[in-house]
Order: sequence, then structure tokens, then C-alpha cells
Amino acid sequence: MSKRSRIILSGMIPILLVSATILGIGLGGRLPGLPGEIFRKITGFMFTPVFLELTFAFLGLLAVFSINNIRLQKQGDEYVSLEVEEGQKDQKP
Repeated sequence: MSKRSRIILSGMIPILLVSATILGIGLGGRLPGLPGEIFRKITGFMFTPVFLELTFAFLGLLAVFSINNIRLQKQGDEYVSLEVEEGQKDQKP
């Protein structure tokens, strides 16, 4: 597997997990009895006009944060500490 396909795959995993979550909630409504009724209520609540945008915004942010977390685990953080000596503070470049 090439480096490019690994990068694309690591970015697609959170998006696919969010899609699988939405699909799982929708399919959970087909369960018999109380669990099915609970999933149907969640699905109905998720897809009402105001909560539809909020739900997908939340799931989108969740995907972005998880992609960023995966990237930070692989590359490390971007913070760099600089040491400045006393003699260098007074000099202008």
C-alpha cells in the first residue's frame, strides 16, 4: 500500500464510521420491541428540520476532530520551543 493511499484511508475511516453510525441508528429502528422503538425515536428526533443540521454539524465536527487526532498521533504536535539568550534579545536582525 502506498503512502498516499494510507493517508487517504486514514482520513476516510472517521467519515465511514460516522456514516456507519447513522446507518446503524436507522437500521436499529427495525429491531422488534423496545430497542426498535428507541432507535425509531432517535431517528425521528435526528431528522427533524432544526436538529438535522445540528446532528450533521456535530457528526461532521466529530469526524474532523478524529481526523486531526489521527494526524497528530502520527506526526506529533507542532509546538516548538525556542531558546533566546540574553545577548541575542538586544540585537536586531
